[in-house]
Amino acid sequence: MHSTRVSAFLLGALLLGSLFMAYVATENFQTASQILTSPPPAVDKMIKSSGAEDIRALLRYQAGEENRLFFQTWERAELAIGVALAVLLFLGVKRPLLAGFAAGMVILAAFQHFQITPELVWQGRSIDFAGANSTAREHFMKLHAAYGMIEVVKFLLLVSIAAPLFWRSRRHRQRIEVDAVDYADHRHVNG
Repeated sequence: MHSTRVSAFLLGALLLGSLFMAYVATENFQTASQILTSPPPAVDKMIKSSGAEDIRALLRYQAGEENRLFFQTWERAELAIGVALAVLLFLGVKRPLLAGFAAGMVILAAFQHFQITPELVWQGRSIDFAGANSTAREHFMKLHAAYGMIEVVKFLLLVSIAAPLFWRSRRHRQRIEVDAVDYADHRHVNG
């Protein structure tokens, strides 16, 4: 039972972390746009002196750099948590199929971290100040789409682990509650 709870905690961390990263990635770029839409007076002065397009490019570059750092850091955490989850599901909970799903998620995360992300970082930096019609931007968008598809597959694998883990835990908890009522030494006697 303890292994199941720890597995559920690790699984929750992976699911929540994935959702949080999806939120952060979009929010960083939206914040850059919001600053230009309604800038504070000091920023408005900078925009007028430097030009809106230069400031927009700088803010988008900053948002991109933050996203690159966050994703690289999250991928390392995801690998560590995913390995711990796979081992715990295999050895502690004794659910080899679920451990296989977790291992599949780890393999996909490793592929992202070591193959796709370095290329995304390099391509992202090369297009931050490049023209909109560059072939580098097109390549970046294809990599970004592949990264997103892998994220969806990883999330589905995690949900595939969560469902049976939740139902198993729920069935076990209900059985314990019913069995506890039948024990003679659990009755309360006022004397």
